[in-house]
Amino acid sequence: MKGNRKWCVTATAWCLLIAMATRHTGFTGESTGQLLENPLINPDILNYIIRKLVHLAAFGLLAVFFWLALRGKRYQYILAWGLATAYGAIDEWHQTFVPGRDGVFSDVLINSAGALIALSFVYVIQAKMERK
Repeated sequence: MKGNRKWCVTATAWCLLIAMATRHTGFTGESTGQLLENPLINPDILNYIIRKLVHLAAFGLLAVFFWLALRGKRYQYILAWGLATAYGAIDEWHQTFVPGRDGVFSDVLINSAGALIALSFVYVIQAKMERK
């Protein structure tokens, strides 16, 4: 159980880091777009892609942390995905109160997809390890 507690603390800390990042104005689309000015690729498109990849990665990692915290529980994968998705929705709602930010439902879907993709990788890796 001690190992699960460590991962529960890790998941909680990751949630706090996500919350702090979404409150920081340096992480808005406008701010990150200024960093990507270049003559080769439209910076708006590049900015959009990078920001959505960050959503996938952040909530994918959060789902893995929840999965590790839930080891030994029934419906471990579903619960980890549900918790990451729920936190993604809460985070988007939270952004509606932050000046210069908006919470959008499409980001909730991207967050949820990131969790699902990461947990799918975990499932495949775990299945391969069990076959050996």
